[in-house]
Amino acid sequence: MTVGSIPLTLARVSQVHAPQPDRAAPIPLRALIEAFDWGATPLGPIGSWPAIRRRRIELICASQTAIATMWGKEGVLIYNDACAALLGRWHPHSLGRMAREAPGGVRRLILDILRRTLEGECVILPDHCLVADRNGRPERVWLGLSSVPIIDGAGRIDGAHVVLRDTTAEVRGRAAVEAELRQAHKMDAIGQMTGGISHDFNNILTGILGNLDMLAARLEQGEMAVARSYLEGARSAAARAAGLTQRLLAFARRQTLAPAAIDIPALIEDMHELIDRMAGPAIAVRTICPPDIRPGFCDRNQLENALLNLAINARDAMPEGGVLTLAAANAMLGPPPRGQRRGEGAYVRIGIADTGKGMTEAVMAQAFEPFFTTKPAGQGTGLGLSMVYGFVQQSGGHVEIASRIGEGTTVDLFIPCPAADMPAAPATETQAEVAPLASRLPAGRDVVLIVDDEDALRSLLADMLGEQGFAVRQAAEAESGLDWLRADATIGLLIADIGLPGAMNGLALAASAREMRPDLPVLFVTGLAEEAGEVAAGDSVTGDGAARTAMLRKPFTFECLCRQLFLLLHGDDDKPPIG
Repeated sequence: MTVGSIPLTLARVSQVHAPQPDRAAPIPLRALIEAFDWGATPLGPIGSWPAIRRRRIELICASQTAIATMWGKEGVLIYNDACAALLGRWHPHSLGRMAREAPGGVRRLILDILRRTLEGECVILPDHCLVADRNGRPERVWLGLSSVPIIDGAGRIDGAHVVLRDTTAEVRGRAAVEAELRQAHKMDAIGQMTGGISHDFNNILTGILGNLDMLAARLEQGEMAVARSYLEGARSAAARAAGLTQRLLAFARRQTLAPAAIDIPALIEDMHELIDRMAGPAIAVRTICPPDIRPGFCDRNQLENALLNLAINARDAMPEGGVLTLAAANAMLGPPPRGQRRGEGAYVRIGIADTGKGMTEAVMAQAFEPFFTTKPAGQGTGLGLSMVYGFVQQSGGHVEIASRIGEGTTVDLFIPCPAADMPAAPATETQAEVAPLASRLPAGRDVVLIVDDEDALRSLLADMLGEQGFAVRQAAEAESGLDWLRADATIGLLIADIGLPGAMNGLALAASAREMRPDLPVLFVTGLAEEAGEVAAGDSVTGDGAARTAMLRKPFTFECLCRQLFLLLHGDDDKPPIG
């Protein structure tokens, strides 16, 4: 057989038979194949090979496509230069190895492909993910593999012919596009809610302003007995506004999927308010959620987004009004039918049902296809149901749709239940009500530096802290705050807005302040979910000793400020009472 014309000693081949860094130009596979000791393999000496095998290997070596062949029942590996580029440091020592000698990370895959191909099956694995050591370090790569049987001169299966294609860049590109589509659809959903929510905000602001006007009038008249009721009315309306903004932030923020156990009744209760506002006055929104509902396991924010998109579709199917039902129930699913990727076992079924126009069988068959929509041009992207379907599939769940013309449509999401020892995920972020803690704060313990570009908020914070006996220094931007720290050694606490204008934000200010005073406690204040995530999850206190850090989300109450200051200054040993 003439596979190549470059002379090569067997000793040289044995030197490169183990993984090692490249020190010279790669040796062509033709030369390696010609010099290899095939007599030590199940294939026998190269001169004994059938002509059809030799010809096939010549064609493989000439191909620019990455091809690997596994010969005989043992799957002896022969591949070409294009394939060698995909193998990384496992070339050239993989040449001539049997399938069972493959590296541990891919051995099971290779043996499965060989077995199925020797049985006569054509195996296609699009975008198969594995860990490869290609650039001097392990990395996740995606390969498209297709294997067909090799037929010898007698018509028998002699091995497997595997074509490989590196799809890593394509997979990562699709993932980036899908992330952008998810974000765009979130914003589209928020746009759908804007009308109802702006109406709610106008009502809330009317309640706040009206109560404050009445409070001012009663104070001028000296009617202190009724003044408190107006004050409580304004505070209640402000709390409703805070809840709405927190939910909007939760929907809008960019994030990777973070599956966790979800309290389904709490989720349904939270979603009822959002869906009711989005649906409008002509549609009655009902919820059905028995108390024994099991928790689900998926990304809570993505599930909320999926339910909201289904609710928008349900609303649009009832232009003249109707009933929209959000229902949850426990479900047990058996083995999946062929083609479904879900598992069997315990699930939670969460459904959105409408009493609208319904769908035909043809429309239902296409409902989950990307860009398919029945809405007029410009009124729908066709991405809603496809994004919902993709999210549920990614979460290990299942989607079902049922519809009858003139009666309505129901879309059910089957979300897998978590293992018994998984903790429940927290509900959507809202500001917890706590008992007043001002009396527990040591009056006058520290001089406090407040750095915030909002004059009204900075002044309000100063008044709140003054109520507790704190001396206060104020600055509107980071550089002025650093000037105060250099000039006043009595400052023992920094309160900084994260989103300060200019070149230095609150995080950078705190870092510079800690260079001067490593033990300086810092309380960050922010109104953005993304900024809050840069500090800590939730309103937690982190750090050891005096150099502790806490975060407080806007809007906040006086009691919430006191709670965070107490935890920041006292640590966890002396817990404040929760009312």
